[in-house]
Amino acid sequence: MVDPVATSGLVGDATSESGQSRNKLANDLDSFLTLLTTQLKAQDPLSPMDSTEFTNQLVLFAQVEQQINQNENLESLLKSTVKTQQAMAINFLDSYVEVEANKVMLLDSKAVFTYGLSGDAKSVKVLVKDADGAVVRTFEGNPTQGLHKITWDGTDKDGKTVDDGVYVLEVSATARDDAKDELKTWTTSLGKVTGVASDGNATYLAIGDLSVDLDKVLGVFNELPLDDVGGGDDIGDGDGGDGTDTAGDGTGDGSGDGDGTPDETETT
Repeated sequence: MVDPVATSGLVGDATSESGQSRNKLANDLDSFLTLLTTQLKAQDPLSPMDSTEFTNQLVLFAQVEQQINQNENLESLLKSTVKTQQAMAINFLDSYVEVEANKVMLLDSKAVFTYGLSGDAKSVKVLVKDADGAVVRTFEGNPTQGLHKITWDGTDKDGKTVDDGVYVLEVSATARDDAKDELKTWTTSLGKVTGVASDGNATYLAIGDLSVDLDKVLGVFNELPLDDVGGGDDIGDGDGGDGTDTAGDGTGDGSGDGDGTPDETETT
């Protein structure tokens, strides 16, 4: 679990270590100067001690102090960055977000997620698994290139309602025989932001029990987008047939605008 929003954790530890290093350096330097002063007072005026060694020692102390100063500057910058992220993250509270993730939060028997294909596939299955790795639900996916959305009503393969919570998404896609490039898949998850947290090094959003890095946010919405998610087709609940529930032929043109995302498809 991560701590509540605060500049803590790694930043606090680093600051503490830096302070300890500076104190140790000051003590070592004081001890060195005391010893050096004693040696200078006791040296034979006719045979003075070689100054090279203690000069090198003073240079070393200066270098260490410079390094500590640099570390403190970096720590200060990190604190500022974390605070900025926290301020941004708080604005996401009670909003709906789409995040890059292989997990989805089922809340009130409703979950929305997407899967993407880098090219046309021969067949696609999207597996929803529980925390133990058991398959709860399998969706027959649209095999065309691009992004496709799935709305899950929280029922398993037998039609029984499962408990709310975090579920794992897994895409199993078979490439076409004539495919020239490796078929890549990815998933995104949608849900309402219910909390913000930080471990001092990064800021996280809580979507129910699901925690995601702020950097993984792809979009923000005022309400859960059940019709369109960044373009693509809508695949409804069900295991039979091809699993699609879209207007027209349910495939879209899959061509997109050249960035791997298909043109938006109006759904019903």
